[in-house]
Amino acid sequence: MNQLRILMMSPDEVARNAAVSGLLQAGISARGCSTSLELFGLLNSGVYDAVILDVGTLGEIGYALVARLHGSSSMGIVVTGRGMSVDSRLRCLQSGADACLPEPQDPRELSCILLALARRLPATQDNPLDDEPVSGQWELRDQGWTLVAPTGATISLSANERLIVRSLLEVAGRAVGRSELGDELRVEGGGVRASGSRSIDVIVSRLRRKAELAGVMLPIRTVYGSGYLFADQ
Repeated sequence: MNQLRILMMSPDEVARNAAVSGLLQAGISARGCSTSLELFGLLNSGVYDAVILDVGTLGEIGYALVARLHGSSSMGIVVTGRGMSVDSRLRCLQSGADACLPEPQDPRELSCILLALARRLPATQDNPLDDEPVSGQWELRDQGWTLVAPTGATISLSANERLIVRSLLEVAGRAVGRSELGDELRVEGGGVRASGSRSIDVIVSRLRRKAELAGVMLPIRTVYGSGYLFADQ
């Protein structure tokens, strides 16, 4: 068996360094990072057999991150987290994690789990997250329900998100006011969907978090006193 290559993501520097050190002592190649953006950057530029995710403080974002990794590669996924309830661990497993460990974890147990995963995983391909077509620009597909990044990463959109992204892409490079975006939501949604300025800001914030989980930076810029613009076209 070749040496295992592991990537550990944890915002807790002490826990991250301890886990990486324990894996290295067990003869496992390991590297650490602190955010999902760093994680996807490393995955896109290197080859890894499994990832360890500290999702203890991430909540719903953590479950989405597990699901994203599970759906985009065949890597093993081990989740850790301090104080995770049984329900949280079950959610992680249902999202695609192979194993969940409470913190602080015993490095021997973590190493054994990773070695067991390696015995059943297929050989790692050179670019596990790079199997989607690349268009070279941001675009909407699937009748506007999927936003595709230049890297090929995809972001599934809700009804409100779809309308906002479409409005910004149609005039990319020009600011669109919150009132205009609100009008778009009211017209398209029959007056049902939330359309206030605060609601617009919440929708855009959620979009940015989705993009981060997909490993990309969403080029929607805030224009203070006005609204938003899509800056990458």
